[in-house]
Amino acid sequence: MNAQIGKYWIKHLDLQPHPEGGYYKEVFRSLQPVNRQGETEIRQACTSIYYLLEGADFSGFHRISSDELWYFHKGVPLLIHSIDEDGNYFKFELSDCPSGSLSVAVKAGLWFTAEIPSKSEFTLVSCNVAPGFEFSEFEMADKRTLTVAFPQHADVLNKLCR
Repeated sequence: MNAQIGKYWIKHLDLQPHPEGGYYKEVFRSLQPVNRQGETEIRQACTSIYYLLEGADFSGFHRISSDELWYFHKGVPLLIHSIDEDGNYFKFELSDCPSGSLSVAVKAGLWFTAEIPSKSEFTLVSCNVAPGFEFSEFEMADKRTLTVAFPQHADVLNKLCR
């Protein structure tokens, strides 16, 4: 694979820089209204984006209020790291390799990040969020706060927090 192929997909899909790192484009926003149990706010049932990382770029640790499903399309393997509220650490490989999975689910409220372990080439994925994604519920991690809360994961937090 060639890094120029990643540039091709950024242009071809009209991807834009994402605040967490990488490039994205929203491709679907459901018109079906839903609300979370116990909440009155109405939102869309689901949203979907294309998301591309290339080279040493990464998706900085963040969390959202909905479940997020990641689907592999093209490129090199992608690692997704997550930390739950109890401090348990999980790492998943999103890829078409025997060691990976074509899809990964990240539960609502978990801190998570994504990176290309080879620091070369690119990875193109889709991310589906249900209930639908809203930037108002997107929280970038503060490295200091998370490192105090989860000192046992300082290495990955120092490496992948923005």
